[in-house]
Amino acid sequence: MESNELLWVHLLVGFSVILPAVLMKLVVTEYPNTLVGYRTPASLRSKEAWDFAQVYSANLMLWSSGITLLTQVTTYFIFSDETSILITSGVLVVGIAIMMIMTELELKKRFDKKGNPKTKNIIRGN
Repeated sequence: MESNELLWVHLLVGFSVILPAVLMKLVVTEYPNTLVGYRTPASLRSKEAWDFAQVYSANLMLWSSGITLLTQVTTYFIFSDETSILITSGVLVVGIAIMMIMTELELKKRFDKKGNPKTKNIIRGN
């Protein structure tokens, strides 16, 4: 792969990593929509579960994005072109999987099967 092409691939990966996290932090929706948001059966059960999942998953996604971007910059200078892209893509996939697992576990811990908070003090996203 040519150096110019690799730079474009890295820029696209970097952009695709950070954009969803930033959108989820900035775009606060009243209820599920088709464009932005963490939409799983657990997060769709109630408005409270939806609100919590949006903030919690966006925070985790920002951390994941930072780790992915750091990996991207590091591997760009250490490994070959293809290896760098493969490692960065792997870190991205693992980060998204961890974000989803942790969000689902928190939703299960804080909300019942109908989406009602288990306690009265659900702090949004914390």
